[in-house]
Amino acid sequence: MSSEVRKEVILERLDRYQRVSVLELSAEFGVSGETIRRDLKDLEAEGVVRRVHGGAIPAGRTADTPITERIKLNALEKDEVAGLARGLINDDCVIFLDTGTTTLALARRLIGFKKLRLYTNSLRIAQAACEHFGVQVQMTPGRLRPVEQDLVGYDTISYIQQFHFDMVFMGAAAINADYGFMDFEEDEARIRQNLLAQTSRSVMLADHSKFGKVGNVITAPFNRVHTLVTDRRPPEAVETAVKAEPLEIIHA
Repeated sequence: MSSEVRKEVILERLDRYQRVSVLELSAEFGVSGETIRRDLKDLEAEGVVRRVHGGAIPAGRTADTPITERIKLNALEKDEVAGLARGLINDDCVIFLDTGTTTLALARRLIGFKKLRLYTNSLRIAQAACEHFGVQVQMTPGRLRPVEQDLVGYDTISYIQQFHFDMVFMGAAAINADYGFMDFEEDEARIRQNLLAQTSRSVMLADHSKFGKVGNVITAPFNRVHTLVTDRRPPEAVETAVKAEPLEIIHA
């Protein structure tokens, strides 16, 4: 495939998905990541794309979609996932909810507890959870990301490393049969990697739209996570990859 044809396909992908990944494009076209980066550099010079870490977005679009917009996507599916996850939580335990729209849906469902202790690095999750009587909320320190409305960075990770959590609930930007759980931002991936080391049970929350996607950062292989909660049965490729792993899958 010529460079010009690749560029046309890249622009079509951007128009449809609003973001492309170097890793995903190189696998699709059967070329090196460096070749894709050159294509993106040429398209950026033409003023039609803007390169970001690990890929590109349409020119004029910011790298991060505000969480207020993402909340509206697959809202019913996320609430269904949150309902399944709510059933895993016992009273009088310590949990962590990291930033994300599905974990936010779970925070809104934390009704009926008496002694639940919740830690989070998300401003929105803290606000939602503290409305429920019986949920004690503790926030991490860190650097505020205005778009995500969360706290990240060295101080956040250092704080997390001081604790052990009965359960941690995390989101994922992508679930890929070859790479496992993936993210687009290193800050989020690093926090999740540290949370995995500080808990008795790790739970990934993801609606079906995350299956088959490819992120920029490999957050965790399937064997590093205890439970995946989703709204549908995963595609065959993911189920096959998980068969030999201890990962439990809960779906509607």
